[in-house]
Amino acid sequence: MITLNVQLPENVAAEFYQAADELNKRFGDTKPRIEAKTLMAFALARHEAADVCAQFDLALRIVHGTEEKPFNPALN
Repeated sequence: MITLNVQLPENVAAEFYQAADELNKRFGDTKPRIEAKTLMAFALARHEAADVCAQFDLALRIVHGTEEKPFNPALN
């Protein structure tokens, strides 16, 4: 297991905290309680390499423009 320390913008973290609160209300008295950090770890853990490459390729295309070749050769 790898431990990461990640800084998130406050508005992004707030969404995870709100989601944790909503899930705790929805599912009642879970043991342990659902925490925002758990949801963040789950969100990170669900991606495969191809998904991560596709997301970064999209983000970089938005910054650099569509004329650039894909950063992920699998998207050619």
